Amino acid sequence: MTETRQLPASRRPATAAEPAEPKFQPVRPRRAFEAVCEQIRRQVADGLLLPGHRLPGERELAEEFDISRSAVRQALRNLELAGIVQSRTGVNGGFFIKNGGSDGIAQAVRDMVGLGQVPTASVMEARIELTNVAIRLACERGSEEEFDAIAADIAAHAELFRLGQGSRTNASVSEFYRLVARATHNEVIEMLVDALSEIVRTFTARIDPKPNENMISARSRVLRYMRARDADRACAVMTKHLRHVSDYIEAQRVAGLADAGPSAR
Repeated sequence: MTETRQLPASRRPATAAEPAEPKFQPVRPRRAFEAVCEQIRRQVADGLLLPGHRLPGERELAEEFDISRSAVRQALRNLELAGIVQSRTGVNGGFFIKNGGSDGIAQAVRDMVGLGQVPTASVMEARIELTNVAIRLACERGSEEEFDAIAADIAAHAELFRLGQGSRTNASVSEFYRLVARATHNEVIEMLVDALSEIVRTFTARIDPKPNENMISARSRVLRYMRARDADRACAVMTKHLRHVSDYIEAQRVAGLADAGPSAR
């Protein structure tokens, strides 16, 4: 029977009410890193590994799982790409369970697009539909304070445009969508909207780092209708704007393929 080994007490998170200790089991060497990922994911799902919890060092994990250190490194890299853990440097560095966020979602979709598994058009369609869901919920649930935050963000970017400093290379250009999603009071929608907005921002930043100034006008109109709780009109304006962005990305993609020649198609 395989022996279950417990993490040392010094590795457990210091909380007022400590959860049960996470336990790892040795895994088979073949595709061992996948089994390591699965066990750590399960411990996170069960609440045994909490955000901020520091994982044991590479050598200790290799001993715990009874696998090579290279397999441990591969597992940690995969978990980091998935947004489950994050690495920190320094004396107190190591790998830590990451707080929830959209980075892993965005990276996973970005990888699938890069590998040709998901077409860009599907990302754009999903973004339009999900943003409209967020707008409708925000119209129902959003507070005036949350709408004021959206207005402040629009004003800040309008000033950047006035100064000639508007840029898609800065992630803050997508803050508008995060604030709209936050007004839904639904954490899952907030993460998904954030992830898709960030993906599209990176697409467009590679094509042209300077956003179109019509962005400010469209966002202002969306907010005006949201304040009036007119979800239909707010969604209509947003859909038109995002479809324009989608058409622009697709046109640039096709033009790039044409310039690259038949071998790129």
